[in-house]
Amino acid sequence: MVKITCDNCGIERPERPSTAAVEWILGYDIEMESPNAVQRSLRFLDRWDDRRVMEFGAIHLCCEQCKAEYRAAPAA
Repeated sequence: MVKITCDNCGIERPERPSTAAVEWILGYDIEMESPNAVQRSLRFLDRWDDRRVMEFGAIHLCCEQCKAEYRAAPAA
């Protein structure tokens, strides 16, 4: 069983979220390095997709506020 947590605040996503609950945000944070530069690419999907939650670079965010905070934080 996979437990999904918010990559910003750490709250755990319920196994069966109710329809009234705020929709979680799925996106990708990919970092590419070359000899001369490091590039970071943030992409967000327009809807949650259970089939893609375990893909390379996937990020999981519980709300728009966490999305904004994650975007504002410097790359790790």
